[in-house]
Amino acid sequence: MSVVNQLHDAYRRDFEAAKALVSRASEEARELSAEEEAQYSKLNESMDSKLAKIEDLKKGEERSAKLAAVIGAVEVATAKTIENDADALRALIAGDKRSAKFEMRALATATATTPVTFADFVVEQLVNDNVVYAGATKIRTTDNRNITVPILAGTAPAAAFVAQGGTISAADPVFTSITLGSFAAATLTLASRELVDSAGFNLVEYVGRAAGAQIANLAGSACTLGTGTVQPTGFVTALNTAGALTTAVKAGTVTATFFDLLDVQAALYALAPKYRNANTAWHVATSAAKKMRGFQDLNGQFVWQASQAAGQPETLLGYRVIENPYMAAVASASKSVAIVHEPSIYIREAGNIEVATSSERYFELNSVGIRSIYQFDSNLPDGAAGRILVSATS
Repeated sequence: MSVVNQLHDAYRRDFEAAKALVSRASEEARELSAEEEAQYSKLNESMDSKLAKIEDLKKGEERSAKLAAVIGAVEVATAKTIENDADALRALIAGDKRSAKFEMRALATATATTPVTFADFVVEQLVNDNVVYAGATKIRTTDNRNITVPILAGTAPAAAFVAQGGTISAADPVFTSITLGSFAAATLTLASRELVDSAGFNLVEYVGRAAGAQIANLAGSACTLGTGTVQPTGFVTALNTAGALTTAVKAGTVTATFFDLLDVQAALYALAPKYRNANTAWHVATSAAKKMRGFQDLNGQFVWQASQAAGQPETLLGYRVIENPYMAAVASASKSVAIVHEPSIYIREAGNIEVATSSERYFELNSVGIRSIYQFDSNLPDGAAGRILVSATS
């Protein structure tokens, strides 16, 4: 039995009791006695209290019914669980997220057992299109605060043999440092709504490769020629500032334009032996590569060694040759050839790759704009780790 029904039954009992008091006095043709009057008053108070409680309970039941009706009409939407980079990108495009950050890590390829992420495609483009990236020393940080890289200045203190009881001379190495900050390389990629909405379309690869190619081209130019002002410092700029230059004199027996094989050799051997190793490579402009492929020794043998198998680099005088499209074309006094110890180049990558989208701006194109931001800096702090060959004037 419900509480309301119980209160109704109790109310009726009080009512019948009060009615019996009045009926008895009426039958006996008299007024209620003092005792009966007090009892009648208590019964009336009890009935009033029960009526008030019944009214409150009814109102409460009505409110509950209305609330249940409202809840039944409301669809409770739960946030979709984002399981991978594709889900994250589609959540951005759908407006469920304002932006997302994709963690950079050791590169995974399409054949790797580790899942290939959005950042992997960007890094793959950096490796392929930024010719400085693969061999450089990379420092990855979680934020974009400046970091300091210490550099030994000048010649390291020399050790010496000491006789028994002799005095060991103290030597205090001198260090300098460079600061690596972060410069934002941004790109905007358009994707048609039809492709974005297609479940079979690999959105992660498309955006990753498209954004990565644009970022890599910009980064490759900056890591080579960057001025250090509102952009990274390229290794050519760093070597030029350090005065690590060898000017071509064309002293060979064969008439050449701008530089010859002996000039290339002079640049190579201007490097200290510790920098001439398997990690050292030529960075040459396309026009310089074309010219250098024709170099011959005194026996008429070509000194440029072509690759013997896919994936193996071409070499010149025993060192890898990298065709760097950002180096200046061969011309008067151009800096078209450089020999560099690549691990001495530092590339600092700050934070993760940030991606945000907008569909309103490209509404009339039925496309979505996908903005990607990659923050990095680069520098070659050791001016002795490379050499630039400066072409002659003719």
